Amino acid sequence: MDLEELFERKKIIKLKSTEKQLVIKELVDKLQDLECITNKERYYAQVIHRESLENTGIGNGLAIPHARTESVTDLISIFGILEKPIDYQSADEKPVKYVLLSIFPTEMSTKYLYLVGMMARLFSNKEKRKMIDSEPTPAKLYALLKKEAKSYFESISTKDKPAAGKPENLSGVPSSDLDLLIRLDSLYKLLDEGDKSESVTKKIESMKKLIDNRSLTYYERMRKKRDNPFSIVEKNSCSGCHMEIPPFYVEQIKERKGISLCTHCGRFLILL
Repeated sequence: MDLEELFERKKIIKLKSTEKQLVIKELVDKLQDLECITNKERYYAQVIHRESLENTGIGNGLAIPHARTESVTDLISIFGILEKPIDYQSADEKPVKYVLLSIFPTEMSTKYLYLVGMMARLFSNKEKRKMIDSEPTPAKLYALLKKEAKSYFESISTKDKPAAGKPENLSGVPSSDLDLLIRLDSLYKLLDEGDKSESVTKKIESMKKLIDNRSLTYYERMRKKRDNPFSIVEKNSCSGCHMEIPPFYVEQIKERKGISLCTHCGRFLILL
């Protein structure tokens, strides 16, 4: 897949805003200036609503605010570079300097996930990130993104399992533990909502005794980091962080030989 199918060079812009909502507004306004959308107020509201459900600062200085809507027919994306990094409450607690905003219909979800997966991989590479931080011209930056898009597409197209980059897993932990963890999570939610009855606390302690200590420890750590430590696999992507899941890993999840984790956000993956 070529980068031109995702966004054009003119959609790499410099941003002057210094607050999250204003950054999003500036990007949406620019899309209307470029005649990509016709009702910027509606799309701004949709993106902000999606942002209120879960923060899209995915780490390494990158944020991916977005909205799914059937009022557009194709993927519309724009990439903004801030003059100064801003606080975005990102997953890694680092400020954001780069914002990829996207608006797309449901049928373009796979295309969108490809774009986000490519950008996430690019920004996790320290050497390539240094190149971006050196503030190249829009033309040079676009050339870098174009090259990365081609490389990423080739890497996810292969059916062979790569020798390196093995997904993190809880080796040896039975898949049945996932069901127990989901039940434990529902009990914790009751506790969080104010039900501190002896009945609930006893059930929690009893459930914890049935779960492998490694998966329990990991769950409790994730519970502190995420509102929801579980994620559903949708169209070969994690519904929590929306990152692409390599085909070979999806096959592993289907086999249910153990507990599977998202290599991007760390959530427990559930395949319905």
